[in-house]
Amino acid sequence: MLKIKTEKGDCSKPGITYTGDMINIAVENRQGRPIVLELFYRNSLKKAGSVKFPANSVLGDMYSVKITGIDPKEYAYRIKYGNNETVDPYAAAVTGNERFGKRKLYGLFPETLSPALNKRPASPWNESVFYLLNVRGFTKDNSSGVDNKGTLKGLTEKIPYLKKTGVTAVILQPVYDFDETMEPGISGEKRLNFWGYAKGNYFAVKPAYCSGDPAKEFFETVETFHAAKIEVIMQFYFPDDVPESCITSCIRHWVSTYGIDGVQLLGSSLPLRNVFTDPLLKTTKILVTDPDMDRIYGNTVPDRKNAGAMLDSFMYDCRKYLKGDEDMLSAFSMHILNNPEKCAAVNYITNYYGFTLNDLVSYDRKHNEANGEDNKDGGDYNYSWNCGAEGKSRKKAIYLLRRKQIRNALVFMFLSQGTPMLRAGDEFLNSQNGNNNAYCQDNKTSYLNWNDLEKNKDIYDFVKRLIAFRMKHPVFRSAVRKKMMDYISCGYPDVSFHGEQAWHADFANYNRHFAVMYCGAYEKDGKGGRDDDFFVIYNMHWMNHRFHPPKAPKGKEWKIVMSTDEGFFDKPESVDQGEVMVQQRSILILQTVPLPAPKEKKTK
Repeated sequence: MLKIKTEKGDCSKPGITYTGDMINIAVENRQGRPIVLELFYRNSLKKAGSVKFPANSVLGDMYSVKITGIDPKEYAYRIKYGNNETVDPYAAAVTGNERFGKRKLYGLFPETLSPALNKRPASPWNESVFYLLNVRGFTKDNSSGVDNKGTLKGLTEKIPYLKKTGVTAVILQPVYDFDETMEPGISGEKRLNFWGYAKGNYFAVKPAYCSGDPAKEFFETVETFHAAKIEVIMQFYFPDDVPESCITSCIRHWVSTYGIDGVQLLGSSLPLRNVFTDPLLKTTKILVTDPDMDRIYGNTVPDRKNAGAMLDSFMYDCRKYLKGDEDMLSAFSMHILNNPEKCAAVNYITNYYGFTLNDLVSYDRKHNEANGEDNKDGGDYNYSWNCGAEGKSRKKAIYLLRRKQIRNALVFMFLSQGTPMLRAGDEFLNSQNGNNNAYCQDNKTSYLNWNDLEKNKDIYDFVKRLIAFRMKHPVFRSAVRKKMMDYISCGYPDVSFHGEQAWHADFANYNRHFAVMYCGAYEKDGKGGRDDDFFVIYNMHWMNHRFHPPKAPKGKEWKIVMSTDEGFFDKPESVDQGEVMVQQRSILILQTVPLPAPKEKKTK
């Protein structure tokens, strides 16, 4: 029989806290029902005893109790409200759902974690490359080649790959203990919430994503990523009924306990002002969908930029321009230079919802029949184009066009001023066979097929070179907004728009081609010298166009370094300085290089 001693608890911090050998439990009880702490043996989950909350340990809706007389490692607990028994919503560790899709939860008494050893990378927004992934789907397929498939430890096995790609931060779809159980589909088949956008135990790591102790494994995962100079950003979904105090406490918990570098918040009732201005979170990257920064900060500019705006407008407008829609030049030109003062702009062509990049150029319509909702789920407005055939095609012309369109889309994203976010698998043409809402597909539809990496090595190599190119040349990732003025009197504005004739941009609704010149005098390269000048020509028209670049600065000439028809050139290629032909649906990058030194005349 348990010999438990109890005394008045501390209501100030929900969940489990320790003071010496005392265990403090504080829980919320909104309805004022009778409340009891139920204890269970951890190994068998058989009932071990009950503890009542003292009447003098109530403050508002918070009930608390301090207990001694148990070894916390040997017990689990639940909270009983009246006749209903449930897991503590503030439990920092849970058990009972070690298998994905199986769950009857019990709270655990968490161990105190040692302080973090590695410093956080703290990558500036303009030096960041985000990579969105699902922990389970990233390595679950046998082709992943990792030992711990579908787990956090399996994710760390892929760090060398992420480093080679050029990633500076991973964004993890929910790894808190969300409830993955769902109602069956129309035909009665079992379905699981693969993505994880559901209410759950927000303070606990999901055991089904771990190969061992969840808290330790997540802590070690963050530490391992930090040792590799890669940040860890977590997604959280908060329905409207989650209290604002819980949301703020949750974020603070993961930042202070595990040392994560950022969060992406999903939901319609978020305490954004509290989160953005919280002193503990001032250096934490906080991503939200298109926040109203003027409402949060008024006329002031935050001294440290911790907000990131996830911009669907960038995604959809770039897709429209990619497929050649009319009247898109003004919107596209705005997006590629967008760099707000009060927050960072996070740019992406694909996200977890909607088509993968491969499917974006392979399907006109969604194909979600497998989701069990009669193909009525998922967005109908994908702004995609299949390049002439729905789905897979053996036609060489379609194959080549799709690859070029993929390279075009990647250039849109990585040469825009905001922080780019790549969806996992897009770099080697992962496909979901036209499913644009694979939220319930816990199978090969959602698992990355790593065999595609070798099959599509040309695209992967292009992504690597494109990221490296962006990181090498700060004109494409300025820390401050471009002014489109010659404010240092060097003879060129920092950035300028051009049409077929230099200095004459024509954004007429029927045009689908224009160029952007970046002057390197406004940015310093990694060695402290000025960056190069670039002339980037965009032609999403189905016709070729001739451009006449501005005259190169004195002592320099233009050379082509990249074409989305062919990719990056190992050596810059010579080009007519007065006229450049740009193929249909293509992008060219011209870069200034020093003119060759004149040959000395030989004397007799």
